[in-house]
Amino acid sequence: MFGVVNRLTFKEPVGDAVAARFRETMPLVREAGCRAAHVVQTGEREVHLVLLFDSAEQAAEITERVGNPLMREHIVPLLDGPTDRRTGAVIASTDG
Repeated sequence: MFGVVNRLTFKEPVGDAVAARFRETMPLVREAGCRAAHVVQTGEREVHLVLLFDSAEQAAEITERVGNPLMREHIVPLLDGPTDRRTGAVIASTDG
């Protein structure tokens, strides 16, 4: 399993409108083949987007084909700067 973790910092406090954008887009990422997609609010203006894939190749393909266009359209205009993106192999999980 392979993980992608994006720290996103918004210009304004994260509220219902931002949460609705994520609720709208996360099912599309899941349908594209992402194993799991979670958005965790970690601060007033900060969330972490946690995505799990079967492989690094799948992560790259789905990110390019689906994730990037969705982010550019729905989330990037609201950000206060670039995304802090980290990727790597999942070394422990509750999923087999």
